[in-house]
Amino acid sequence: MNKQDFIGLDQSAWLFCGAEAPVHSKVMDAVMEYMIARTRGPRGRERNAKTEWACKTNLASLIGGRASDIALMSNSSEAISMAAQAVRLQAGDNVIINNLEFPSGVLPWLALRRQGVEVRIARHNEWGMETNDIMELVDDRTRLVMTSHVSYLSGTRIDYKKLYEQLRDTNALMLLDATQSLGVVPVDIRHTDMLVCSSYKWLLSTHGAGILALNPGRVETLIPTYVGWRSVVGAPGEDRFASYAMHTDARRFELGYPSYPTIYALECATRLLLETGIDNIERHVLELGGQLIELLKEQGLQVMTPDDPARRAGNISFAHADAEAIAGKLAVHDVYVMGGDERVRASIHAYTDSTDIGRLITLLPSVLDSRA
Repeated sequence: MNKQDFIGLDQSAWLFCGAEAPVHSKVMDAVMEYMIARTRGPRGRERNAKTEWACKTNLASLIGGRASDIALMSNSSEAISMAAQAVRLQAGDNVIINNLEFPSGVLPWLALRRQGVEVRIARHNEWGMETNDIMELVDDRTRLVMTSHVSYLSGTRIDYKKLYEQLRDTNALMLLDATQSLGVVPVDIRHTDMLVCSSYKWLLSTHGAGILALNPGRVETLIPTYVGWRSVVGAPGEDRFASYAMHTDARRFELGYPSYPTIYALECATRLLLETGIDNIERHVLELGGQLIELLKEQGLQVMTPDDPARRAGNISFAHADAEAIAGKLAVHDVYVMGGDERVRASIHAYTDSTDIGRLITLLPSVLDSRA
């Protein structure tokens, strides 16, 4: 995966992948392939179906699962909400989240409070989240624990495999949000019950898809409360006004047609990631991230992301009250980072190089002095 294959990276330092991915030229071509398929009538629909299955197959390869256990939805917020309803929580049950979660991983659970479901919140310790801090909140009425693999806020990577092993002796399922990790570090569906991810960040695709992957051992126990024509078995017939049978695999969560332009883009992007190799991407990202952390500390900044490579991925954050202003000043110089929540976040992917890091570090002192 070469930097020159991305559009505009010859002019900018794109440290923004935790929010938006840059455009790869082949991904742009893939979207055009969808438009061409549209001109071919029924043959175009056949191409759409093949591309969708190829996309699911690529995703399955990235997470060590099966294509049939992956549902493609409109966004990760929808996927989390669908998962929240499928667990069928009752009054008196509780779910556990943590205070490093993005709002999409918080709001669906808060909405269940009106049904008598308790929401328990594990608190971070110096921007890190330990599995024991989560497990302390688990009891016999805990039905689900949700956590991000990598925090959008601090860049901390949680040991989700350890957490899952601890939860196996309880009544709780686990939902892992891999939006800030899938595509840049290894992720394994066998160490969670459900996994969600967005399409347009580290997976290098476009907006329009949310990924919901199910552990094969949990597929049949999770039944969505919503149903659409793609959720059910068989073509419409006379009995459709009397009954229906839902698919036995992850398709039960798919209500209607997905965003096929996104599917074409995602199939292409995931193929590129697989060809590059996630292990290779991880090594590059951790090495470059370690260099960035040291350089930020040399400037006296409060780095929120751990030094330990095992506890971080591609996001490197430092705390600052004027984070939005700093990001805005850097953007004027075509250095793109995320500023908000009183932290500045620089995201490193396979295409990032030392030149990008150098541009950021060179500009920061003057930006920090001129933020007013």
